Amino acid sequence: MKSILLGLCMVCANLMGYAQDNPLPKLDLGLFSTDHKQIDTSAHAIVLHEHGRTELEVIEANRGLMVVTKVFVRKKILDKDGVDAANIEIPLYKYGSDMEYVREIKGKTLNFEKGNLQTDELKKEAIFTDKVSPYSEKLKFTLPNIKDNSIIEYSYTIISPAVRTFRSWYFQSEYPVLHSEYVAVIPSSFEYNVNLKGYYPLADQKSSVLNKHFVLNGVRQDCSRMTYIMKNVPAFKDEDYMLAPVNFISSINFELRTYFDPSGPHTNYAKKWSDIDMDLMQEKDFGGQIKNKGAFKDILPGIIEGKDNKLDIAKSIYYYLQKNIVWNDFLGKFAENGIKKALETKKGNIADINLGLVAALNAAEVEAYPVIISTRNNGIPSYIFPVMTDFNAVICMAKIDGKDYLLDASKKFLPFGELSLSSINDRGRVIFSKNQSDWVTLANAVPSKKSYNIMAKLDSTGKMKGTIRAQYNGLDALIKRSEIDSYNTFEEYEEKLVEGVSSIRLMSSKVENLEEVEKSLIEVMEFEMDMRDNYRGDNFILNPIMYDRTTNNPFKLDERNYPVDLGAPQIEVFNINISVPVGFNLSNKPKDSAMTLPENSAKYTFRSIFDNNILLLQQTTTLNKAIFTPEEYFHLKEFFSRIIQQQMTDFQFKKI
Repeated sequence: MKSILLGLCMVCANLMGYAQDNPLPKLDLGLFSTDHKQIDTSAHAIVLHEHGRTELEVIEANRGLMVVTKVFVRKKILDKDGVDAANIEIPLYKYGSDMEYVREIKGKTLNFEKGNLQTDELKKEAIFTDKVSPYSEKLKFTLPNIKDNSIIEYSYTIISPAVRTFRSWYFQSEYPVLHSEYVAVIPSSFEYNVNLKGYYPLADQKSSVLNKHFVLNGVRQDCSRMTYIMKNVPAFKDEDYMLAPVNFISSINFELRTYFDPSGPHTNYAKKWSDIDMDLMQEKDFGGQIKNKGAFKDILPGIIEGKDNKLDIAKSIYYYLQKNIVWNDFLGKFAENGIKKALETKKGNIADINLGLVAALNAAEVEAYPVIISTRNNGIPSYIFPVMTDFNAVICMAKIDGKDYLLDASKKFLPFGELSLSSINDRGRVIFSKNQSDWVTLANAVPSKKSYNIMAKLDSTGKMKGTIRAQYNGLDALIKRSEIDSYNTFEEYEEKLVEGVSSIRLMSSKVENLEEVEKSLIEVMEFEMDMRDNYRGDNFILNPIMYDRTTNNPFKLDERNYPVDLGAPQIEVFNINISVPVGFNLSNKPKDSAMTLPENSAKYTFRSIFDNNILLLQQTTTLNKAIFTPEEYFHLKEFFSRIIQQQMTDFQFKKI
């Protein structure tokens, strides 16, 4: 792309064609009194009209070709819970040495009260920028004087060096959108792939030619003016167990395919995978790191000493890097400092660590390759054509005794051969060589499992004492270990744990195998519970699932157009043993229950026995696959609804 920028020093855009008045329609005062809640009773704000326009322009201050996107938005705040719609955040990214920036920020709040239209302008002091990382920033501003039925308008211009990938335009948001319009103006010497995502169709699509709109080396070029419109787009409803919303929100995306030089040959930017494989392996911060076996020459013998098979050797190297290099919380396909410096400073980005892992394994004669991935919140990478910007991280694949192991040594507490939830995002691309790569499924074979063994005794005064033994495996173990580690001391964790379980009083707790990540994490808690309020004369009621009971259905939508992605199969088991006072008998209890979804994709069992003053209860919930299709959503929603109903029913005891 640099060659294009240098070659376009004489390029200038027809700014008269770019300059335009505010494209938002004239404000209708009737909008203030219109009941927009009828569109979506759960909505607290609504987008009345939004317009975006993207063009290419040479900006002298940047000494090259830039992408200029103008955005105009009009929203209505429906009630006090919609004030967040007046808080605007614009993410900005660094490309090479150039950071995107924003100019021409304008905004105002309009209130119509007692027949008068009141206007409050956005003040400069309300605009500020936060640095998120060395590679990204967020520009923020808040519109003033927000009330019920306020209408806000704002506009801004983003200047970006990302000529190869326009900023995505989202027709859908967390609020209902009445009208969303996007215009792309493309010079004839540029050809882009256009990709429309989401589940809602365009209301209108138009194209026209802007004659002699763009000037290149003194020669005027025509431009294609493409307009895309969506109307009455429902709010996007975020829900548990879903991949990044960017995968499903209706949007349009542009990627440069070909640049036609009017005075020379054309350049193809829509590369094949073999081109990307070559580029990556020749890049010193990618392929160069993999070849750096010398960084481990002095320490490798000590790491693998006494290990006589490749699996043990690989595990020793993996856990050494995991414990000796702290991840600095930065992602990336390319090493930031390199494995040598990461070993010296004991910190690095995800590529420093995992490309170093590939190098170390290869140095120990264990077959290993880098795998570029898109993390879960970054969106699923395109399969239609290779898009390098889709990938934002790298992990490792080791091939040992005919089995493939996906490894990420950057994550503390992550066992060998398992992935964190953030890395489980459909597929990654394993780079075998300069001319060979292939897709690999990102998944954990180990189920995510929680088991609770509760033993308790209820005395005649209504006091219950007992022990909860919780055992965690798979992703549940990783999440729990990370939660405990996030506190400065175990005592601080214990305090938060006590605050989070108001129904019971925790007397003590201890954790086993916190650092031994290939073993189950075990947490043992001693508790007391005052159940005097459960007594009604000669009767008392008891709900034995007193800890970590499911009380809210994670699936609430009437319809879901995207998969339920759990990250891994899930198992939850309760084994409960409660001794009740002598002289009481069980008078009523929940019926034993068993449910199975089609093709055994999920199963639930609930069984109880009361004998010799001991109540025994076993409940097992098993989700046998990690991903459920939208067609299975209703069954899964109903499945959890019935589980919650089952758990809400109390056991009733009566004095003999």
